[in-house]
Amino acid sequence: MNNSTPISPLFDLTGKVALVTGGAGLLASEHAIALADHGAIVYLADKNLEACQKAVSILNQAGYNQIKALELDVTSRGSWQTTLDLILSSEKEINILINNAGFTNQSKSKNFDSGFEDFPLEDWNNIIQVNLTGCFIGCQVIGAHMLSNGHGSIINIASLYGVVSPNHRIYPGTGISQPVAYSVSKHGVVALTKYLATLWAEKGIRVNALTPGGIWNGHQGLFLERFEQLNPIGRMSDKTELRGGIVYLASEASSHVVGHNLVIDGGWTAW
Repeated sequence: MNNSTPISPLFDLTGKVALVTGGAGLLASEHAIALADHGAIVYLADKNLEACQKAVSILNQAGYNQIKALELDVTSRGSWQTTLDLILSSEKEINILINNAGFTNQSKSKNFDSGFEDFPLEDWNNIIQVNLTGCFIGCQVIGAHMLSNGHGSIINIASLYGVVSPNHRIYPGTGISQPVAYSVSKHGVVALTKYLATLWAEKGIRVNALTPGGIWNGHQGLFLERFEQLNPIGRMSDKTELRGGIVYLASEASSHVVGHNLVIDGGWTAW
């Protein structure tokens, strides 16, 4: 832990082991901080091991010595199995899986910004493969391990645009886009979550999704102005504002929460 504040037993993750994919991305470090602050040992995993190690080094320097970096290609079943075996060489089990890896506006596929009419099949396949198939494989491999232990919590990171369509009117002239494959893949993540939640609930595995709204990452100008006008709270989310949701879904505080999509969006989907 990075502080001395007592933890409520409801949210205590002491000794729990968590695996977070997309470890070099914008949100993975926030997920890791949230879990580590409540006692968990956290493995951040990414296909780009060097970038993941850099992210973990920053966290280690901030006092989070229980966070470690691993290499993982979420589209490869073999890579998932290797990662599981490597973690189990040091830990008794994996208790928490956060499927966080994905192509986004921060980590784009080659033609991510192409319009629908010209959107290449190659990019469609790549985005679906990482955002959805990677989540599917991870749930298979790590889920099977959790089933053998009779307990575990899986949190699939969905998206605002896995709940509603992108508002196409806010993007022209901003240099930002939301391609069809992103939205479709994230809708698929929500569906996968519900399927597995109902399949595994009686076996001690809770599967839920967390949907972030728009996360501020240096946005400015026309896009930011339009987004703020359309969001009831009047602003984009700070990346730290998902921490509470992560701890809630990972911990016993959500022991009766199954197949839920926790939407943290400032009210965007409320109107």
